Amino acid sequence: MLTHERVDVGPHDVIEVTGRRVGDVPRTGEILEVLGAPGHAHYRVRWDDEHESVFYPAGDTRIRRSSDRQLELKPAAKELVELLRQSDIEFELLPHRRTQTATSEARALGVLPQETAKTVIVRADGGCVRAVIPASRRLNLEKLGELLGAEPTLLTEAELDGSYPQFELGAVPPLGGPEGDRVVVDTGLEECEYVVFEAGTHDTSLRLRSRDLLAIARAQVADIATE
Repeated sequence: MLTHERVDVGPHDVIEVTGRRVGDVPRTGEILEVLGAPGHAHYRVRWDDEHESVFYPAGDTRIRRSSDRQLELKPAAKELVELLRQSDIEFELLPHRRTQTATSEARALGVLPQETAKTVIVRADGGCVRAVIPASRRLNLEKLGELLGAEPTLLTEAELDGSYPQFELGAVPPLGGPEGDRVVVDTGLEECEYVVFEAGTHDTSLRLRSRDLLAIARAQVADIATE
């Protein structure tokens, strides 16, 4: 970790602001520009919620070099990397600033939303189904229900946390984790040569060929998304 007094802070480094009270959620953002003179620096920051501001740090502000993020692979991402390596699949690991949505993930990585996958978890007929759709579209529960022959219901946050404890909330990937999930991938993603998805965490993604994703996830392809 760096303190904000260091003069080697630069663009793409990660700034972390801890909560002032117990229970406060820390804020994280990407430094876009360093402003001010050395020793009195302040920063133009893009925060997790996508808004930008000019931030003046205090003594407890922490800054992490962007290169550090590439070295600190979280357990969820490590599991997926190992799974892909054992399957002899070519892939890219893409560290990025922390994001909360698939569209923000696409923007952070500079890729098209239609090539970025988001996984929506539903329960149907007593089991979990991972519905994988482009970031640019929404899951059509009616289409998915017709395919499954059962009425799907979205998992609550508490159910997601209990069913996928190894992944960050909202970052369940199309593969890895509990076995037995049915995986359905929208036709829009099958048409892409490559697809990007979160590696179980909101600050690391994977990029691989769509055909490899379908194979390793044993996925079914169907039209399950809507604009």
